[in-house]
Amino acid sequence: MLTWVDLLALFSLSLGLALGYRGGWPWAFAGGGVVAYVLLAQLGLAGPLLGLGLGLLTGLLGKSLPLPQLSRRLEGGLGALGGFLLGLFLALSLWAGYPFERVASTGGLRYPSVNLPTPIYQGVSQSPFAREAFRLAWQTPWLRKALALEGQHPR
Repeated sequence: MLTWVDLLALFSLSLGLALGYRGGWPWAFAGGGVVAYVLLAQLGLAGPLLGLGLGLLTGLLGKSLPLPQLSRRLEGGLGALGGFLLGLFLALSLWAGYPFERVASTGGLRYPSVNLPTPIYQGVSQSPFAREAFRLAWQTPWLRKALALEGQHPR
C-alpha cells in the first residue's frame, strides 16, 4: 500500500514529467541542470544552494537563449525528458533523504531511523519504495554523493 511519502514522491515525478512536456525547452535545460548537479557532486560540490542556483541558471538559459524552432512533439519530448530527470531526482530525494542509523549488533544500517517521530517513521517504513530507493542510493557511489548521504553521520 502506498504511503504519504510515496504519494509525494510519485506526484513530484509525474508533475516534472507533465510540466516538462508542456514547457518544452526550458525543462530540457532544467534536466541538464540536474545532470550538472550530479556531476558537480562527484567533485565534492553539492548542497541545496548549489542545486537551486543551477536550476535557476539553466532555466534562465532555456528561456533567454535564441533556440531553434522545433516541432511541438520534439520539443515536448525533450522537455519531458528534462522534467522526468528533475522529477526522478526529487522523488529519490524524498524516498532516501530521511535519517538512518548504524545497528551496532550487525554493523549494518537501519533505514529509517527509529528516532523519527512516529507518523514519519511509519510513513517511511511502510513505503514499498523508500527502502529500495535508499538501498540503491547507498550502494551507488555517485548517487550517494549527489543525494548527500555520504556526509551524513548515522545516529
